[in-house]
This record gives sequence, structure tokens and C-alpha cells, in this order.
Amino acid sequence: MHQILQKPNYNILTDLQQELAFIEGGKVILREQDGFPQREIGEVKEDEATALQFFQDRFESLKEKVDKVQLQIETEDNKGSFLMKVLNLKESLSTFDGIGDFVALKERLEMLEKMLEDYISQNRKRNLEVKTTLIEEAKSYAANPDWREATEKLKELRQRWIRVGAVEEDKKEEVENTFQAIYDEFYEKKKAFHEAKKEMMAARENQYEALIDKAKKLHNDKIETEELAKKSNELVEEWKSLENIPKEKYALLLKEFKKYTQVGRKTGNSKNVKSHSKESHDKEKLTLIEELKAAQNLSPDEAIEKAKDIQQKWKNTGKTFNKSLNEEYFTLNDYIFEKGFLENLFERKAKKDLGEKEAVKFKMNILRDLISRDQRELNVFEENLEKFNLGTQKLDKMVGFKHEKQKRKLAVKQQIMDELRDLNKNLK
Repeated sequence: MHQILQKPNYNILTDLQQELAFIEGGKVILREQDGFPQREIGEVKEDEATALQFFQDRFESLKEKVDKVQLQIETEDNKGSFLMKVLNLKESLSTFDGIGDFVALKERLEMLEKMLEDYISQNRKRNLEVKTTLIEEAKSYAANPDWREATEKLKELRQRWIRVGAVEEDKKEEVENTFQAIYDEFYEKKKAFHEAKKEMMAARENQYEALIDKAKKLHNDKIETEELAKKSNELVEEWKSLENIPKEKYALLLKEFKKYTQVGRKTGNSKNVKSHSKESHDKEKLTLIEELKAAQNLSPDEAIEKAKDIQQKWKNTGKTFNKSLNEEYFTLNDYIFEKGFLENLFERKAKKDLGEKEAVKFKMNILRDLISRDQRELNVFEENLEKFNLGTQKLDKMVGFKHEKQKRKLAVKQQIMDELRDLNKNLK
């Protein structure tokens, strides 16, 4: 803040007629001053002395206005807001009807104008620095995978942005557009994420409903009890392997599913069901694992169809107690379906003319959001894991299965991300 110069010490006019004004033909004439031409400012209504005093007093009232605005500039924080008042006062000098030293008053107002312009210029430079910092802060918030937290942070940041004053005029458009672009991109990504999540949940629910249709058909078919039990058990195992959906919807679907599967399973479980030997099961499953590995070389759609076919064969070979076989199978299976899901999202959301490197980067961005989502779901599941009071070994096992499944799917997505990173490094 520049120090305000002391106001000039104006001398009281003692000879108005000779120094600043004169009367001619009943008119009060203001003499020419530097930059101010001679002009008529009024007329004598009573006597000459009264007329001269009246216009001298008017000039003093103008000086008092200048005194007041100068005091406000010196004492108040929002100094830049007084610039327009100073400019208006300066502009009024050429037409103001009064007798006094207009040149000195103009110089005083120009001094205030220059001081305020310097003050505003420095302020706008500081504002640019502040807004540049807020832009970087907005970028960091927009990159937060927690959509709710990021949204709250960005809302609060926008209020802080509004409270910061203007920047230099030549920087204003660039700064405002940069800041707004961060918000536009964030909300577009947020919208796309929730749309994809909604579509994904709908697809998952369709899988559950498809199993209910199968169970209903199986229930209505007139087949042997043992065969009914076997196929019911297969449907139950497939049901357990499906992805999570909202618990309210899941409860409704599960109730419907149980109507068609529980009777056959209970009846059949009381019978001795003939099965293959453990060695025979494992051998068949090893063959299916090799087929699943080969399917990874197919196009995403072909690989998914092949994996679905292998899924059914895997269930038909019966259970295996070889944990490593199960882990390898489910990891390979998840890899194919996760990669297919990624490709599906890419096809729907990416521009058609992307180059290979840009396409890889776009897929990495999609996958980064999916990994963040899965990590949050896993964290919530693990936080609540100790709160479960299931009471039965069977339910404890089911919860454990779900936990392992979530961890495996997250690991598979991370594997795909690593592959994309390696591919990105090798592309020019």
C-alpha cells in the first residue's frame, strides 16, 4: 500500500475577482486555469459578494468529498472499490460550478488514481497466484477416486475461488476457463462412472434372474430325484459365484431362487450320489484350465463365450478339493471377464479415431476408476467382517468365499493394469 501524500494546503481566496473569477454583465465567470478553459458558472441574484461566496462554498463542498474518499482509501481494506469514485470526481471537475483551485484538486485526484491503480495491479497479481494454486488444488481433488469426498471438496473450493478477487484482464479468460474445465471434466467422469455402475448392476441382476429362470424350469421338469439334486446343487454353486448387488434386491432374488432349489437339494442329499474319483475330477479340470488359458488369445467376445462354455463343463466335473486348481481356474476366468468388461466400456466411451497409445491410456483411466471402486468395496467389506455374527460354519464359509472373490477380482484388475502400463511404455 503506497503511503497517501498529505493534502495540499489550499489558501483561502482573498481576491476572487482577480485570481480565479470575475463578474461581467451579471454573470459569474471562472477564469481559465491550466487545462480548464474560462467558462460561465452562474449569475448574480443578490449582490456580487454573496454570489462569489456561494460558488466558493460550493468548491469547498467538492473538496470535502475528495477529503472523505481519501480518508476511506487510507482506512478501509477494500481500497480498489474507490477507484471509480475517484474517476467520477476527476471527471466532474470540468463542469463543476464553483470557485477554487481546480488544478490542485485535479492533481490530488490523479495522485489517488495512480495509487489505486498500482494497488489494484498488485492485488490482481496476488489474485493470479492464489487462483493458480487453487487450480492445482482442484486438480488433486478431481483425481480423488472417492467421488463423494471429491465432490464435497470441489464445492468448498469453488466458494473460495469466488471470494478471490479479479486477476489481470489479459489472464482472466484463461484462468477462468482452466478452472471450469477441471470441474466439467470431473462431473463428466463422475456421470460416466455412475452410468457404468448402474449398467453393471443391471447386468449382474440379469445374471441372478437368469439362474432363477433355470431353477424354475428345472423344478418343473419331471426328472429323477438324484439328477434334480445334482443340477440344483450346480445352480446354487453358480449363484454363489455371481457378483454382489444391493442387499435389498439380493434378498428378494434369493427368496425366489430358494423356492425352486431347496426341495431338490434336501431330497437328493439324503441319497448316495455316485461321483467320479478325485483323480478323475482333477484331470478333467486341468484340461479345462488349459482350454481357458488358450481362450485368452481370442478376441474379448470370443474369449467370454468360450469361458462360459468352460464354466458349465467345470461345474459338471464335480467338486475338487485341490485348492490351487480352484484358484488358478477362477483367476483365469476372472481375467477373461474383467478384460471383456473393460473392452466393452472402452468401446462405448472412447472416440473412434484414437491411436493405439491414446487407446491404451484411455483404458488405463477406465481401469483406474474400477480398481478404486473395488478397493473401496473391499475396504468396507473387511471393516464389517468382524461384525458378522453368522452362527454357522456354512455361512462363515460363504462369507469367506465372498471375501476371497473380491480380493481376487481386485488383483486381476491390477494385473491387467500392469500389462497396460508395460504396453504403454513400449508404444511411441
